[in-house]
Amino acid sequence: MLIKSQNGKHIINLDNCTSIDITRDNCIVVFYPACEGWDKIGEYSSNEKAQKVLNWILDNYNMNLLLNSIPESKPRDLFDEYVADQTFGIFEMPSDEEVEV
Repeated sequence: MLIKSQNGKHIINLDNCTSIDITRDNCIVVFYPACEGWDKIGEYSSNEKAQKVLNWILDNYNMNLLLNSIPESKPRDLFDEYVADQTFGIFEMPSDEEVEV
């Protein structure tokens, strides 16, 4: 699965990451094992918003697995509207304003 960063300047292949974390300042970062580096892919005004986006990433990943195994499934019946509307195989990081808690 691919993730497009919030600023639109990075495309991250989730297969190349070891983890996705929330920092103390409510940023979401991805870590890479090969170069021991990381990238900030989103920034939010609260930990609750960052946590919700992290859950959306997980839901999007699960939705892609489900659609690969059961193509006739309907994402809107199973997932949050933001997740269900994502392009198959790609998660676009939402702006802070798009996340309601």
